[in-house]
Amino acid sequence: MSKLQYDSFTTLKVEDLGRIVTATVDNPPLYLLTRDLVEDLDTFTRQVSADPDPLVVVLKSRDPDIFITHNDFANLYRMQPPEVPASVGEVGLNHMHEICERLRTMNQITIAQVEGRASGGGAAIVMACDMKFGAIGKAVFNTMSVPIGSVPGGGASQYLPRLVGRSRAIELIMGGLDLDALTAERWGYLNRALSPAEIDDFVSCTARRIAACPAEAVRLTKQVIALADGPIEDGLRQENFRLQRLMASSESLANVERFLAIGGETREGEMRLEALLGDVLGSSL
Repeated sequence: MSKLQYDSFTTLKVEDLGRIVTATVDNPPLYLLTRDLVEDLDTFTRQVSADPDPLVVVLKSRDPDIFITHNDFANLYRMQPPEVPASVGEVGLNHMHEICERLRTMNQITIAQVEGRASGGGAAIVMACDMKFGAIGKAVFNTMSVPIGSVPGGGASQYLPRLVGRSRAIELIMGGLDLDALTAERWGYLNRALSPAEIDDFVSCTARRIAACPAEAVRLTKQVIALADGPIEDGLRQENFRLQRLMASSESLANVERFLAIGGETREGEMRLEALLGDVLGSSL
């Protein structure tokens, strides 16, 4: 099978390092969700989700002050109005929903590295990623649909309550309020709020650590975590099924043997477990 090429985009610059693929948004001046950017994000998420090589997908921006903003309303509202559906059964997911759902459900771990403003659909993209990191004093999030007479169109009505709770989601969405990185971390919107000087290195180290893990363990674990919103017993059964599959894997056995060989299951090793696991991954590259 020939290696996938990520060089056909006009608004994305893609770096493919094998197990890590980084897509940098480059859509000046305002980084709106223009037709070109939506088409590129649609194509990119389709391609990378089907690529068997990467384990981690990082999404970031070239602009130091903007991640991705909202729909290109000036052009959107000049288009011919769509027919108004009579019932919910007549509609499906829109393009932004499909993009966000691919980011949420693809086998790869998706990371949003936010160092500027993310609004509207841009904020929904952040919400859909598996992990989200924001730069303190720079990352700002705004779900801005209600004040302009709309409802969220990228998925925020479903993603945001699951991140911050129903009441806080209503506060943010109804008011069109800015959310800074430190508050976003405290509310569960972000994994971490980091200084602008450290966010790039932190995300890179996180991506490399995950990418060094056994591929099947990463993919199967993401699948089973996705079941956490359902009945616990069903999720536990699915967890056990995947565990037993991995116990038969030669890669899994090799990593367990490395873990034991360098001090796993010793008192000293248990007291420095995070670093010890890093040593296991480093020796497996």
